[in-house]
Amino acid sequence: MESMSSSGKGSDLGGMLDGIHAEVRGAIRDAQAAVTDATSQVAGIRPLIDEVVRTITDVDTIKALADPTRLAILRALSRDRVPKSAKELAEELGEPQTKLYRHLKVLLEAGLIEAAETRVVSGIVETKYRAAQSSVTIDGSEHPDETVEPLARMISGNMSDYRDRFLWNFEHTDWSADPEKLKKDGAVMNLSAVVSPELADEFQRRLEELVKEFDSLPRDPNGVRIEGLISWFRPKPAPRSERSDRSDPES
Repeated sequence: MESMSSSGKGSDLGGMLDGIHAEVRGAIRDAQAAVTDATSQVAGIRPLIDEVVRTITDVDTIKALADPTRLAILRALSRDRVPKSAKELAEELGEPQTKLYRHLKVLLEAGLIEAAETRVVSGIVETKYRAAQSSVTIDGSEHPDETVEPLARMISGNMSDYRDRFLWNFEHTDWSADPEKLKKDGAVMNLSAVVSPELADEFQRRLEELVKEFDSLPRDPNGVRIEGLISWFRPKPAPRSERSDRSDPES
């Protein structure tokens, strides 16, 4: 009898443990399903976040961007859309880390970047930042008198930065490579022609569509980085005095 009683207790305890294990396994499966579902939802939302295009019309934000350092920060955060800390940005841009904090604050207040994550490193809170939009379009037509000068500085900064990086790449190109490989490394094409206004409008539309297509390409962190600078304008005749100055070798 005693032996049977002991055996019965062991059987009851084993059954309880089996039940607990089954509940734990069920809870794990539920948690895994919830994580999978959440991941799927985030994956569906993230492309929408990535494709946010912001049009800037207010003077203060345009002026905030009319600074070469802030433009460089925004480009660095938009280039691969990977959050970066002030330290990582300083290393990438070749700037002192302490210099970037003021510029990061201006960009944060303008809503152009946002805090992506924070962590404590050696007792110090480190923030990683990301661009708040996939691309920025500037429209200064609402306040032309106040935005022409900062827009000119912005364009100049973009062109200078692109020129420096393009020339560095040019100087480090392997010129022994075959022509097709050289084309992939980079090229400069200067276009100039006189065509009808209708053809000019159509070509510009197609060019804009091509840029939109490029912006919509899925990002691949293990892929090949491509950079380009698209410029398009219809020259306006300069005043006679300016044309004379340009043709004078002594000027």
